[in-house]
Amino acid sequence: METKKINRYVLYLVSLFIISLGAAISIKANLGTAPLICIPYVSSVISNLSVGTVSFIFSIILIALQVLILRGNFEKRQYLQIVMGTIFSAFIDIALMLVSFLNPQDYLSQILLLLLSCVVVAFGVLLEIQTEVVYLPPDGLIVAISTVLKKEFGKVKPYIDTSFVIIAAVLSLVFLGYLIGVREGTIISALIIGPIVRVLKKNLDSYIEPLIS
Repeated sequence: METKKINRYVLYLVSLFIISLGAAISIKANLGTAPLICIPYVSSVISNLSVGTVSFIFSIILIALQVLILRGNFEKRQYLQIVMGTIFSAFIDIALMLVSFLNPQDYLSQILLLLLSCVVVAFGVLLEIQTEVVYLPPDGLIVAISTVLKKEFGKVKPYIDTSFVIIAAVLSLVFLGYLIGVREGTIISALIIGPIVRVLKKNLDSYIEPLIS
């Protein structure tokens, strides 16, 4: 039993790093960042703070929204999102250093890198939600909305991701006067990460469950 519990927490931390790695790869693809990171990325350009630092601030806002949506149904353990959001924010800055060598020179390479980032993020999200330790704040918001609407996570995620993209675009235009971090790649990511999570869940559940159940 104790081994399963350790596996669950280790797998959860691994999922956070995988998600941060996917987000960093999406930045390097230079076709618009993944929805998960587009608001922190645009805000970091505006504020000159690191992406990880702004991601932490964004996390606090998302946790507050979850509390407002779920009210008394918000689990107290989900306040641990503050701790995990801090770890995730640090992982983002680390991941950006690790992928600094990635500099695609043509559009095809950029597209392939973008698609890779979507798969990496989706796999990380799958591990995160399967371990059921505590959600990352963006996914926690999706789960909160899914709970209220009684809809599947993968069906709600594209709508929330698209909302993040729109907010990032507005921030970019208002504060910078031009679009940054929001391009066709952002839209592609917003539309396909949720469905990829559903496909991976269907095919990998039987391998993940024995590790944590």
